[in-house]
Amino acid sequence: MKVRVSARFGRFALVCVAVVAVTVMGTVKGSLAFGLDDVAKKAEALAAKDFQDRSRSIPQWLLELTYDQWRDIRFRTDQSHWRSKGLPFELQFFHCGLYYDRSVAINEIEGKDVRPIAFSPSQFDYGKNEFQSRIPQDLGYAGFRVHYPIKNPAYKDEVIVFVGASYFRAVSKNTVYGQSSRGLAVDTALPSGEEFPYFREFWLEKPSKTAKQLVIYALLDSQRVTGAYKFTVIPGETTK
Repeated sequence: MKVRVSARFGRFALVCVAVVAVTVMGTVKGSLAFGLDDVAKKAEALAAKDFQDRSRSIPQWLLELTYDQWRDIRFRTDQSHWRSKGLPFELQFFHCGLYYDRSVAINEIEGKDVRPIAFSPSQFDYGKNEFQSRIPQDLGYAGFRVHYPIKNPAYKDEVIVFVGASYFRAVSKNTVYGQSSRGLAVDTALPSGEEFPYFREFWLEKPSKTAKQLVIYALLDSQRVTGAYKFTVIPGETTK
């Protein structure tokens, strides 16, 4: 994993960080249109600019939802990304609101093409909530989860989740979710307060029909830090 420290410090450094439950590897861009080097360039460009707080990009009324209201918004599983392609991996998405005050851009890499995965309110069941017509068509997602058949070949289990700041967590065949990991923690337990870097954009390599791993790139940003990440997720008896 590469984390590039922002030029906002007036310096530039390279920090190596170990990640539990996910294998983080170097990049071999090969024939694909996008790779870790491209994320690193984006991180360097962000580091050269003043930090822009994107937490106000979500309508205030969505941030004022109760927990029960937000929980009643569920992604429609029949809308799972890649399901119609019959691929081993599928993506489902989280809705912005309540604690999730930033949308994240999510992109798909397929060969020489990089294209955004577009948000639509029709992908969600709003339950008893009556505000679906007020949802901006370009709201974006709060995060995503990856599904893969680790227990039963006929059912795709949730195996890794990215949602909220730089939080993520993974699970293997015979385990349940435990503590979340973070892409980076800054100034924890200091009287001055903690800084929370967040993943602002993701790119996922479209898997083949026989794929047993999924490659995810992430761009991290905060007041003082930018970062470029590559996650190679291999689900199974032990997710690594």
